[in-house]
Amino acid sequence: MLLKFLALADFVAVFSLVLVNYLPHNMVIIMGIYLILKGLFFTLISGDFISMLDFACGIYHVLTVFGFSYWIITTIVAIYVLQKAFISFMS
Repeated sequence: MLLKFLALADFVAVFSLVLVNYLPHNMVIIMGIYLILKGLFFTLISGDFISMLDFACGIYHVLTVFGFSYWIITTIVAIYVLQKAFISFMS
């Protein structure tokens, strides 16, 4: 159940990253903070490199609100979080 909830939140994070210019900035920042906290939590628990990538994706997510956005990085981050969400949702 928790895994499905995290997957749903990851889907929302991808949605907010892709539509960062059209959504309220508070929503995008909240989803970035969600990725940062999730990355920190699972890094501390497991020390897993994948969780560190979640942390980095969260930092980039927040930076996009402030204009630090490159289409190739955004695409890579969106695909990474989307595939992670899809795998979590399917398991």
